[in-house]
Amino acid sequence: MARKPNSTRKRKKGEEDAPAPAAPPKKTAPTTDSSATPSNEDVCTLSSQIISVFHTKNHEEISSLVDGGTIEKKLWPYFLSCAASGTAVGPANDAAFALVVLANYERSDGVKGEKLSFAVDDYTNLGLGEITSSIKTGAFALLLKHLMEYQQENCTNDVNEYAVKTQIVQFLITSYSSMELRPKGAPATPANNVLAGPLVDLAGLRLWASVPFRKRYLEMKRDGLLRKRYGVFESRQGHGKIGERFLPVILRGVLDAVLENDAMETDDVGSSFKRKYISKSLELIIDLLSYPQTRPHVASYLSSHQFAVLLGLSKLYRDKSNVLFKQQVDMLIDSERMEVLTSSSDEISNLPYEDSRTVNQRAHTLQKLLHRHHLPETSEVVFAGVGRVTDATWLREKVAMWSEDTLYDVCYRSRLVDDDDAMSLGSTAALAEKLGCKRRELLTSILLYHQSARKNDAVLLSSAPIYPTETLLWDPHSVPPGNYYGSSMTESLSLPKLNARFLSASDYLLRNFRLFRLESAYEIRSDLVDVVKRMMPTQKADGYINDSNYYGTTESNDGSLFTTEFKGWARMGLGIGSNKEEKQGLRIIRVDPPKLGERVPANVIAELVIDLYHCATSLIAEWDEVGEYDNLFLVSVDASKMSGAPAPMIDGRDRRVPDEEDFTFPERFGIQAVRGCMVLEVRDEAGVVLSDPALAYDEEGRPEPKGKRRYLRVALDPAQYAEDAAGNGSALGINVYDTFNLVVRRHGRENNFKATLETIRGLMLGGSMSMYRSIPNWLMPVLLGYGNDPTSANFSSPKMISFASKTTGVNSPTAALDYGDTFIDHAHLRDSFPECELTIDGKKITKSLADEGRKKYRVKVVESDGKVKIKAETYPFPPRYSGNPIHFTPVQVKAIRSGLSPGLTTIIGPPGTGKTDVAVQIIANLYHSFPTQRTVIVTHSNAALNDIFDKVMARGDVDERYMLRLGSGERNLQTTSSSSHDFTKIGRVNHILSRRGDLLEKVQQLSESLGISTAAERGVDGSPSYTCETSEYFYAHHVKKRIDEFDGKSIDSFPFKKYFKLDQEPLSVDAATEKIQEVIAIFEELAEYRPIELLRSQKQRADYLLIKQARIVAMTCTHAAIARSQLVQLGFQYDNIVMEEAGQMLDVETFVPLLLQRGESDDSSSSHSRLKRVCLIGDHNQLPPVVKNMSFSKYSNYDQSLFARLIRLGVPAIELNRQGRARTDIAKLYSWRYEDLGNLKHVTTKEVFKRANTGLAHTYQIINVEDFEGRGESAPTAYFYQNMGEAEYAVALFQYMVLIGYPPEKISILTTYNGQKDLLLDILAQRCAPGTPLAGISPGSVSTVDQYQGQQNDYVILSLVRTNAVGHLRDIRRLVVAVSRARLGLYVFCRQSVFGNCHELRHTMDQFGARPSKLQLVKGEHFPTDRLVDDAVSDEKLHEVEDVGELGSLVHSMQTEYVSKT
Repeated sequence: MARKPNSTRKRKKGEEDAPAPAAPPKKTAPTTDSSATPSNEDVCTLSSQIISVFHTKNHEEISSLVDGGTIEKKLWPYFLSCAASGTAVGPANDAAFALVVLANYERSDGVKGEKLSFAVDDYTNLGLGEITSSIKTGAFALLLKHLMEYQQENCTNDVNEYAVKTQIVQFLITSYSSMELRPKGAPATPANNVLAGPLVDLAGLRLWASVPFRKRYLEMKRDGLLRKRYGVFESRQGHGKIGERFLPVILRGVLDAVLENDAMETDDVGSSFKRKYISKSLELIIDLLSYPQTRPHVASYLSSHQFAVLLGLSKLYRDKSNVLFKQQVDMLIDSERMEVLTSSSDEISNLPYEDSRTVNQRAHTLQKLLHRHHLPETSEVVFAGVGRVTDATWLREKVAMWSEDTLYDVCYRSRLVDDDDAMSLGSTAALAEKLGCKRRELLTSILLYHQSARKNDAVLLSSAPIYPTETLLWDPHSVPPGNYYGSSMTESLSLPKLNARFLSASDYLLRNFRLFRLESAYEIRSDLVDVVKRMMPTQKADGYINDSNYYGTTESNDGSLFTTEFKGWARMGLGIGSNKEEKQGLRIIRVDPPKLGERVPANVIAELVIDLYHCATSLIAEWDEVGEYDNLFLVSVDASKMSGAPAPMIDGRDRRVPDEEDFTFPERFGIQAVRGCMVLEVRDEAGVVLSDPALAYDEEGRPEPKGKRRYLRVALDPAQYAEDAAGNGSALGINVYDTFNLVVRRHGRENNFKATLETIRGLMLGGSMSMYRSIPNWLMPVLLGYGNDPTSANFSSPKMISFASKTTGVNSPTAALDYGDTFIDHAHLRDSFPECELTIDGKKITKSLADEGRKKYRVKVVESDGKVKIKAETYPFPPRYSGNPIHFTPVQVKAIRSGLSPGLTTIIGPPGTGKTDVAVQIIANLYHSFPTQRTVIVTHSNAALNDIFDKVMARGDVDERYMLRLGSGERNLQTTSSSSHDFTKIGRVNHILSRRGDLLEKVQQLSESLGISTAAERGVDGSPSYTCETSEYFYAHHVKKRIDEFDGKSIDSFPFKKYFKLDQEPLSVDAATEKIQEVIAIFEELAEYRPIELLRSQKQRADYLLIKQARIVAMTCTHAAIARSQLVQLGFQYDNIVMEEAGQMLDVETFVPLLLQRGESDDSSSSHSRLKRVCLIGDHNQLPPVVKNMSFSKYSNYDQSLFARLIRLGVPAIELNRQGRARTDIAKLYSWRYEDLGNLKHVTTKEVFKRANTGLAHTYQIINVEDFEGRGESAPTAYFYQNMGEAEYAVALFQYMVLIGYPPEKISILTTYNGQKDLLLDILAQRCAPGTPLAGISPGSVSTVDQYQGQQNDYVILSLVRTNAVGHLRDIRRLVVAVSRARLGLYVFCRQSVFGNCHELRHTMDQFGARPSKLQLVKGEHFPTDRLVDDAVSDEKLHEVEDVGELGSLVHSMQTEYVSKT
């Protein structure tokens, strides 16, 4: 058990000194509110309290300590003090473990945005002087050292102490996942990575001291650099004093726990702690193998001790009930055996990648060893091919023929075992006895583990099913409940994780593939559960077959028939079949043989029938929307096997597990099998194909379906069919396809998972080099987090300067950039480059500038002798459009400059800073500056994409014929341009055909005006006689000749007077020249349309527009994943990509759009990729990508965006620093989270910001809400939080605001939970129901904070719901979104004592706390008021609302008065 806290202790001999202070970072995170360093006595008492609370499991007290900032105020400052003074006095060991307990609890809450952020916070008022990154690193190293001592002193073989060990291991897991953490604003240098140094040291060179001598000698001999580094390390530590350290003790402890034969046969508390410790330790080991910084040393250590082999042979592994342990060991084996070459070079050929040569080299080494020492006995292996030697099955057969002595000698000479080495875990005989196996089996397993080849990931994925089955869907370790991980810190899962750095491109894709598939499975499971429940499966014992409800029969033990019927209905589900003549389940109509080199069928085609007879018209229309490439799910439900049991209870709560999270659901509802399929064809009763893609291009549209039956031809998953046929899928084999009686469809966006998975799988099958041909070599190392220079892809880096100077189509670093209409005037240009010497058109500009009208600019930045000179050249501004109206700030101009330059541009856009306007300007400037290049726009949502597209079109200087919008949201695009056509591919084709007709009419009129043709040559309908082809001939032989003859001097010689009807009007030379250019433009545009004229089908024309004509192509990241294979096949190419909402895209959703083209050589320095500019725009301080299953987001970091990961790695980012959305005081609520966020001038000068909020005393206020009718928060179902008092209060305030004149659409009501949103909607429906004074009135939006990200409104009413705990608002990113949605007024309803005392929220809550906690109204005002924000409110007019009851009474009286007046 835990001992009492230490008193002062002496420093041990050989204890490391604290690192010397280093230079402080440029800027750090906000200062904590610690006022002084805590005394040793305080820390001693506090540590003892925390440890006691830990052992008594008092979670409420721990939560209180965490919310109060105990780590930041007491424990961590103590270690900083020790590191700064160079000594550790007082209760250091206990303080270390106490800190770990609180940090783990904080993490288990599952809501904090940044783990271990306390380690990099700014502590300026501790009385210790300057706290540098070096001191923080020293403090963390000291923490780990004393944590190790605490473990050694407190953890014996008593199984109850496994709880303590588990806490320590969990803290290490969290720490390693935060290795890239550094003070906010500090450059990405090793000195500023506070945690990395001590953590890498734990799992670094020191591990080699625990490697058996012969194995270590061999590895050092092979790697000279490793030998040199280890020699330096050993001499620094002192010869013979290195010994085993932290991780070796943990790993040995895991083996000891696993190898104890009877340790976990019982189900007592001690065994439970031991199981958790083993699973958590395996999680740590798997994590260490995934980090490039630790993998080389950890993999060698594990390999030398045969760690994975011993686990695989253990009784625990062989016990089928230990599913999690087996899955984790399999992951460990797979991770350790991954062959990865590492190099410090950034060259593509030397990037890390899986390599089979290492396995082949080991095979050759084995053959040489056998040839030299055991030739007669092992001749078959010696003379076999490498493929045979690396085949585990073949090699096992041959090894079985060797003697045990020979087998041991081979393993010994291969440095795999050594019974006499003191560093080994024991003799092979002793280990075999512990494992319960024979020594020969152990030796064979060891040899095969190191000699056999690991199966290629891409090959495994190609033969693995894409669709989830019932086994995966209800596997609690692979697809856990959504709240699983947040409920218990000590639970591990067999899931891959996303890190900041990856071992290789294939490692990156494989992890994303598995997580994307599992997250999709979780969403599919929820949909299936909802449908099955609604369908209400029941059984009919008499075997009577009803024509409308017959969906299959089963036979009971006594021979009687049971019929499975569905008594309910579901919008998304239907029974399969229509009557007793229809074959039950599916009808397999074709199974194609495997392709060459594959083992699964090429295609498995089936047909099913659905009957819409009993469906409403609207439902029939929805099912008729099911078309080609849609995914459906087939479910086999057997009502006779339904258990009928209720869902199990949630541990420790008087509430049952939700059905979608219940893993007994299949038994409860009789689900026997689930399979996925893809629709190929849909036919009606007349045999008409309803899913024909050509119908989309038909002007008449799709014909009206005949009858109510639909015949669906579907493609089954060939890999799953092969598994079923082999008996590895369903126990019924392929007969399982006869049992399906329910088909389920899903909504569009979430049903696109198959296309995304196939895209990732296709990338892996193409190999790493395929990706390197698409992504340039200057970008790939940065994306993978490989190498030590995260700035290498920035436009100002030496690497990018070299790339720009050698690559065609890329502006040279010394050339001027065309900023176009970025600058409003000369003064704006000067203000955009402050403190720089400015020259315009060769003239040096002073502060006084004359207004010379609107111009366009080319700007060159020259840096010399530490000075920056700006040389600008102007060129005429076109008079036909207004141009950019935005007065960009200097930082925005810097972002535009970076976006126009080659390389990677990362732009952080805090709320209201105009990141969309910056994106639009970059796109427009690229369009004008590089006419031969194509730019792709990608966003996460259709709304954001349409917003950008609309703003680009609204500029007026981008020809709409070069714009193209792809994806399902294309038809929702409403541009402000004069175009009456849509911007889909088909819409563009129709527009071009219409435009072609208009231009040919002009050619015909020109020809007739010149006397070349007559009106008689027109068509019968009066259409022009010319085509694009004949127009070219006409231009070459007649028009060009006349233009050349026109000398430009004599107006009388102007050849087109008749065409322009200028016979009687005078014409200047300039006007004549302009008219000639107008004529030339007609023929130039027609020349572009000639291919459209030659292509006959609409699809061919649409594809031509995409790959040849369109210069700005827009799509969502989802559509990019879906369409990638088609785009690559068409030969689509692009040079620039701009991604908005990058912070809301999953990592792989950002990665895939970079691979929409096939790499090719373009005579550039990249020699592979055409991509020249990548611009990512987002905000990592707001909410991350949406992941519905919290286990994936918190355990696997699946909610990590590529944008946030690059920021974390230290990639240079430009942070926009002026907001123009909100009042200045509202902006202060979240501006502390950013570097230097200020305000644009108009938020203080515009009338709307100067005017006070009508009837409200404050522009923002937090209103404390006590229990309403004796209740605070409630949860009718699990995690469906509601708060009636806050909901009533929020709706009453909305009613009050509307009654005094506020436009209801200008008010949004937000909350942090879906349960509260539903409650708000219910109350609003009652308060604004027909017959009430406010009938039909509703707010602009009622939404959750998460769903409202990216939107804004003038006034926001916010309900925080929780009264027992802070909940997921502890994630600061969610807080930033919540308080940044309002422009003019923000009113928050919450339990102030809960949120005000939360340490993470203190910077915002302290500002709220400075104002009254009761709602203050101003009487007698009506919207809009004349009162200004700074005007004082008299006591006579000020009214303070006591509670929701008082506000409700006030609203009621106002409604009565309103009714009487109307």
